[in-house]
Amino acid sequence: MRFWTRLLTLLLAVFAASVISAAPVDPAANAKNKSDENSADNGAEEEKEPGTSAGEEERTGTHSWDAPAIRVEGHDSDLREEDRIGSYGMPRWAARRRFNRCRVYVRPEGQFEFEFWSVHEVPRRSNHGSEAVSNEWLFEAEFGLPYHFQFDLYLVFEKSGNFGTLEPAEITTELRWAPLDWGVVYSNPTLYLEYAFKNGGPDKVEGKLLLGDEIVPRVHWGANLVYEHSLGGDHENVLGIVAAISFTVIDEVLSVGWEHQSEFEDTADDRGHYIDSHISGPSIQLRPLPQMHINIVPLIGIGGHSPGMKLYMVLGWEF
Repeated sequence: MRFWTRLLTLLLAVFAASVISAAPVDPAANAKNKSDENSADNGAEEEKEPGTSAGEEERTGTHSWDAPAIRVEGHDSDLREEDRIGSYGMPRWAARRRFNRCRVYVRPEGQFEFEFWSVHEVPRRSNHGSEAVSNEWLFEAEFGLPYHFQFDLYLVFEKSGNFGTLEPAEITTELRWAPLDWGVVYSNPTLYLEYAFKNGGPDKVEGKLLLGDEIVPRVHWGANLVYEHSLGGDHENVLGIVAAISFTVIDEVLSVGWEHQSEFEDTADDRGHYIDSHISGPSIQLRPLPQMHINIVPLIGIGGHSPGMKLYMVLGWEF
């Protein structure tokens, strides 16, 4: 009953967040475009963005795919996914989920996306634990809020092996805040706080520092520093680092890359003696439709305490 009460409360929070994020936003009017201010007398014909086709400058949407490009001094790219958009002046690629394990920055205000995750962990036999595959299915709602905030809500279901019972495992809330507009500081540091309401176990709190930027055109990176603490049981602490890199093969259609995650866990009874886990592998993202993305990331375990493999498959739709 406690779990479902929490779920109802958080659904009300989702409704409130959707009302806030649905407020009309005019990226063209609100974008911080210093280049436009300095060249206001040069004529309207000079305002056309590099890399955009005729008529694109007429777009006035708020989605990552139809928001009008803005001009940023010193930034020039032939790739549409690297256009700067929104009131934070961020590139289109950063306004979407590019990586799976690695988060970057925040969504532009007014954006809403829903994602379905399918996660399957194959244990390493040398761990001498359960050999059943661990299955997770996640439903996630992401809201871009004003003032550089983002709010996310996850509902997680778990099942062990082929014959286990499918059960609700946790409800997770996430809040991000980016203190600065994109590009003011290289790596665009963003603060992240997550609280997980566990079903039948102690709740968990997690903090992250999110970093990400462009190396050269077509090549983007992200990195997260992670601290997680369990509020009951053995009071586990988890220290982690997540890193990712991607290369754009076809603009706004296909990207490939690599992701890595390392975690170090200890408990209250044995502080400072860590069990380490490392997973690493390739990533691919397909965007068959402007509002849709499909991520496939098979991560292979490295070392005895790591799983044999962890496979992530994500389907996202931006509304």
